[in-house]
Amino acid sequence: MEKNLSIERVINKYPYLKTRKIGFPEVGRKKNGKTFSRAVKNIADGFELYDSLMSTLNNDYSKEINLTSGNPMKYRPFKPAIKEIKQILCGTELNKYPYSEGDNKVRETLLKYIENEGFINNSPYDYDDIDDKGLSINNLTFTVSTSHAFELVLDVIVNDDDVILMTGPNYGLFSFKPERLNARVEIIDLDEEDNYLVNPHKLRNKIIDINKELKEEYGNREVVPKVVAFVNSNPCNPTGKVMGQNEYELLRSIGEICKDLGVFVIDDLVYRDLTYDRNNMAKPMATIPGMFRNTISLFGLSKAYGLAGLRAGFVVADEVIIREVINKIFQKLDAVPSVNGVALRGAYNVSKKRNREYKKYFDKLIGEYKFRFNLVNALINGIDHIEDNKERKKICKYIKKDKKALALSKTGVRGIKIPKKLYPESGFFVIIDFTELKGMKYNGKPIMTEEELLRFFYNEIKMRFLIGKSLLWPEDGKLIGRITFAKERKDIIHFCLKIKEAVDVLEK
Repeated sequence: MEKNLSIERVINKYPYLKTRKIGFPEVGRKKNGKTFSRAVKNIADGFELYDSLMSTLNNDYSKEINLTSGNPMKYRPFKPAIKEIKQILCGTELNKYPYSEGDNKVRETLLKYIENEGFINNSPYDYDDIDDKGLSINNLTFTVSTSHAFELVLDVIVNDDDVILMTGPNYGLFSFKPERLNARVEIIDLDEEDNYLVNPHKLRNKIIDINKELKEEYGNREVVPKVVAFVNSNPCNPTGKVMGQNEYELLRSIGEICKDLGVFVIDDLVYRDLTYDRNNMAKPMATIPGMFRNTISLFGLSKAYGLAGLRAGFVVADEVIIREVINKIFQKLDAVPSVNGVALRGAYNVSKKRNREYKKYFDKLIGEYKFRFNLVNALINGIDHIEDNKERKKICKYIKKDKKALALSKTGVRGIKIPKKLYPESGFFVIIDFTELKGMKYNGKPIMTEEELLRFFYNEIKMRFLIGKSLLWPEDGKLIGRITFAKERKDIIHFCLKIKEAVDVLEK
C-alpha cells in the first residue's frame, strides 16, 4: 500500500491504529504517558483477553454465547418516556439548538422528582430561587448517559495524581476514566464477612493511608494529590447488592466519613429502579441530611427503562459542580440533545399518571428478572436452592416439558455454584464461582487461572463472560465469572445446558 504522510503522522501518535482491532475499542491511556495503575492494568488485561479470543478463536459469531453484555433484557421502553420522545419528534421544537444546561422546564420536572425522592440540602446558597428543600434547577443538568456524567464530573474534581477510590469488585470500564485524566484508581475490597458491602471502618483507614502515602510522595507540590472521591455504586454492579433504608446507618457512616475527610461521594444510581425489594429501594446518599453538598448523584435511563440505545442521563450536585459540568458540556459537546431531556422528563416526574405506569411497568419487569435469575439458579445450583415455594413451582412448571432442563434442575452443574451471599438484589448480573473446577484437566492440561477457564469455555462451547480479573474481584485464588441473565428464557436454558456439557468433558 502506498504511504500517506498524513496518515503516518496519526499512526506515529497512536501506534495501535496500525492494526484493525476486533472487540472492545482501545481503552485509552494517561495524558501524561504514565502507565495505568496495577488495578486498572488488570482490568485492561482482562479486556485484551476478550479481544484475543474474538480475533484468534472465533470464526462463527452466530454460535457464540456472549454473557458479557451490559444490555438489559428485551422489553418495551417505558411508555411515558416514549410519549415525550414522540411529541418532540412530531412537533417543531427540534428546529432549535438546546442550551448547554438543558431546558429549564425539564430541569424543573427533574427537580421535583429528586425532591420527592428525599433529596435535601440543609446548607443552601443564598439565592432567590432556592426552594424549601435548599435546591434549585441549578443543582442538575443532563448528560449523554451516566458514563458521560461520570467522566464530566471527574474532569471537574480531579487534579494530576489525585485518587478515585472504587470498590473491588466494580464496573471495570469506569476504572479507566479517572486514569485517562491523569488521576489514579485505588480499590477498597468488599469482603464476604461484610456481606460484600462497604465497611466504614476499612473505608476510613483506606482513605487515611492513601492520603499519607500521597503526601510522602508529592509533599513538595503546591497542591498535594489526595483521595478526592469514592464511587458508591448503589445498587452495585456486579454483585447486585443494595443499600436502602434498611442500611441507613451504613450509608450515613459512609457519607460522614467521606465528608469529614473531604472526599466526594459519587453516587451511581443507574440500577436503582431495578431494586427487587420495593420496600428497600437503593437509597441515594443525597437524601441523608447533611450529605447533599458532598454528594454527586448520577441517574440514567439505560438499565431500567428499556432505553439503553438513547444514552440519556442526568447529574445532581452542588451548584458549583453543576456550573463547571455545564461548562465542560459547552466546551466539548455544545449541548445534550433535546430528545434526551424530554425522555428523562417522561421517566422522572411526580405525576399520578407516571406513578401508576411506573408501578405497573416495574412490577412486571422485576418479576421477570427475578424469574430469570431463579431459572439460572435452579439450573446451576439445583432447584432445591430456590427457597420461595411459589417461585420454585413457577420454575418447575416452565421446564417440565424440557427433559434435559428438568434433569439438570435436580442436580445442578458439578463444580459450579452461585454463592447465596451473592444472590442479586437488583439488576441482571449474577456471580458464578467456578473455583471447584480448579485443577481439573482439559485436553490433559489443568485449569488453574481465570484466563485458562475462559479459554476452556470458549474453545469448548464458544461462551464468554467477564472474569473476576475484569471486575477486580477481591478474593485471590478464586475462579469467578459474571454472567448476564438478561437473556430470553430459552437462551438461559440453552447456555446452562451448554455449561454442563462443557464441564462434563473435564477430567480430575
